[in-house]
Amino acid sequence: MSVLHGIARDAAGRLRDKRFDVVIATGGDTMEAILDLLEIRGFEILRELEPGFPLGRAFLRDGRELLIGMKAGGFGDDDMLRRAIAQLRQNIAIPGQAVL
Repeated sequence: MSVLHGIARDAAGRLRDKRFDVVIATGGDTMEAILDLLEIRGFEILRELEPGFPLGRAFLRDGRELLIGMKAGGFGDDDMLRRAIAQLRQNIAIPGQAVL
């Protein structure tokens, strides 16, 4: 098993826990592997946390929704992830749902 698939399997296993409703992942291959394992039945882009750093909502097979921040691996400055997390923690309103 590759390192990527090991990380994705671990992340997907943790995200199946109903305590989690938000994830930020870096790297398109990582996010794709996680989403494949979660068996997403639908997805919509909601907004950008930063330019080129979209926030989306995934609809899981079990009926839950998961907010997903998707950052390209080599993109952005050293504080980009910190700013994105701060936005999510400040209860930014998203149409139809409040964000943690």
